[in-house]
Amino acid sequence: MPGPTEVQQARRDNGPLTDRGATRKRALLDAARRVFERKGFIETRVTDVVKEAQVSHGTFYTYFDTKEAIFSAVAHDMVDAMLASMSTPIPTTGFDERIHDLVRRFVQAYRPHAKMIGLIEQVGTFSPEMRELRLDIRDTFVRRTKRGIQRLRAGGVLTDPDMDVEYIAEVLGAMLEYTCYLWFCLDKDFDEDRLVDTLALVWRKTLRAAR
Repeated sequence: MPGPTEVQQARRDNGPLTDRGATRKRALLDAARRVFERKGFIETRVTDVVKEAQVSHGTFYTYFDTKEAIFSAVAHDMVDAMLASMSTPIPTTGFDERIHDLVRRFVQAYRPHAKMIGLIEQVGTFSPEMRELRLDIRDTFVRRTKRGIQRLRAGGVLTDPDMDVEYIAEVLGAMLEYTCYLWFCLDKDFDEDRLVDTLALVWRKTLRAAR
């Protein structure tokens, strides 16, 4: 296939220039996600996305050059949605309540995106490009957890000056992510209240040990 035109490359680099263009790109992203979740990454073709979005192939290639490119865009779009839902302020009064709210919000944010997260995990095992995407997404959540722990320390809740904030964020984040993966992607049967309480307990005990 020939390379993109200058206009196409500009739109890929800078995003749509008009409201109509933004609407078309949004329709492509939404359609691609539906197709990926229905057919999986391997079986999905650009033709499937175009048909689902009811646009031409030319419209697709105006914004994306490959199936991998739109998959990456859908994945980052999903992360943005998760972070937005996790950032909803919930009033709390103490350390225990704040940790419990954090865990509950992560679970609630993960649930509607479980199919897409499962695909990212799968594709990351055989595609170097998608592996980098998976690690990039993981780093996004680790940085968020790290900032939260740093705020607790700055507020005097955690007082150990030698606490390894980075690795605590890595380990606690991995526990939370993989538990949700087992639950929502592999259909492990968990009682939600018991599980959230237990995850919050482990977070609290780990962070208290570093106080």
